[in-house]
Amino acid sequence: MFSAKIHLKPLAQLCHRLATATQAGLDDRRIWRDEATRGNRSHREHMQQISTQLAHGTSISDALSATDDYFPSLFRQLTIVGDTSGQHGQTYQRLADYYDRQLAARQAFLSRLSWPLLQLGLALGVIGLLIWIMGMLPTSRGPEGKPVDFLGWGLTGTHGLTIYLAILASIGLGLLLIWEAGSRGVLWTRRLQTAALRIPGLGPALKTLALSRFAWAMQLVLDTPMDLRQALPLALDTAGNDYYRQHTHAIVRNIEQGQDIYSALAATGAFPADLLDSVSVGEQSGKLVESMERVSQEYNRRATLAISMLAQFAGYVVWFLVAAFIIMLIFRIASFYVNTIQGLAQPMQ
Repeated sequence: MFSAKIHLKPLAQLCHRLATATQAGLDDRRIWRDEATRGNRSHREHMQQISTQLAHGTSISDALSATDDYFPSLFRQLTIVGDTSGQHGQTYQRLADYYDRQLAARQAFLSRLSWPLLQLGLALGVIGLLIWIMGMLPTSRGPEGKPVDFLGWGLTGTHGLTIYLAILASIGLGLLLIWEAGSRGVLWTRRLQTAALRIPGLGPALKTLALSRFAWAMQLVLDTPMDLRQALPLALDTAGNDYYRQHTHAIVRNIEQGQDIYSALAATGAFPADLLDSVSVGEQSGKLVESMERVSQEYNRRATLAISMLAQFAGYVVWFLVAAFIIMLIFRIASFYVNTIQGLAQPMQ
C-alpha cells in the first residue's frame, strides 16, 4: 500500500526517453545508468538498482522484476515481450503513447473540475475565517461568558480554527488514501468501485473509461508474441476496474478449453455488443489487431465524453457541498440573531 510507485507523468517521460535512446542504438546499460541521475530520490534509487542489475548481465525484464511494484504490470510485462522479440524501442514507444493518453485524460478531468474545487476551497476558507473571527467578538452576557458561536460547532478563535483545519486535513488525507488504494487495486476498494458503477450517470462513464483502457491494451498485447493466457489478463488488469478484472480467471479458463477470444469474453456477459462484434470480425478476418485499433479509437472518443460527464458529475457534488455550506451558515446566523433578540427581550417583560 505504501511502497514507492512511479507516477504517471514521470512514467510517460521515462518511456519517451527510453524509446528515443533505444531507437538511436544506445547500449541498455548506458541508458539506465543515465536514468539513475534523473528524478527524485526514490526514482534514482530504483533506476540505480536496475542499472546495477544490467551491469551484471541481467536482462531488462529481470532487472525490473527486482523493483517490486514500482512499475505498473503493463510496463513490466511488455518489457518481457521486448526482451523476447528484441524490439525494446518499439515497445517503449507504444507504452509512451499509451501513458500520454492516460495523462491527457487525467489533465482534462482535473481542468474541468478546477472551478468547482476553487469554489469549495473558498467556501471552506470562509468558514475557517468565520471561526477565527468569532473568537475575537465580545463574549455573551452572564457569569459563564460563553463566546459567540454562529455555527454551533463549539469551534471559535485560534484554537477552534486549529481543530477545524485538522479535521479538513484528516478528511483530505482519508480521500487521498482511498484514491491511492484504488489505483493500487487494494481489495477493499473494489466494493467502492462496484457501488460507484450502480450510480446513474456515473456508472456508464466509469465503464466507458475502463473499456477505453482495455481496448488500447488489447491492441498493444495482441500485436506481440505474448500468449493469450498472459495477454488477456494483462489487458483486463489495465482496464483498472474490478467489474472487468474479476472475470480474468473465467476468461483464461475458457481460452485453455479452446474457445476463441470472442467466446471467452462473451461468456462473462460484461462486455458490450459492439466491442464483441469487433473482436469477432477481427478474429474471423485475421486482422484482430487492426480491429482493436479501430475499437480503441472509438472508445477513446467516448472516453473524452465520459470524462466530461464525470467532471460534470463531480462538479455537481462540489456545488451541492458549497450550497449546503451557504445554507447552513444562513440558518445558523439567523438562528443566532433570533435567540439573541429573544434573550434581550426577556428582561424587558
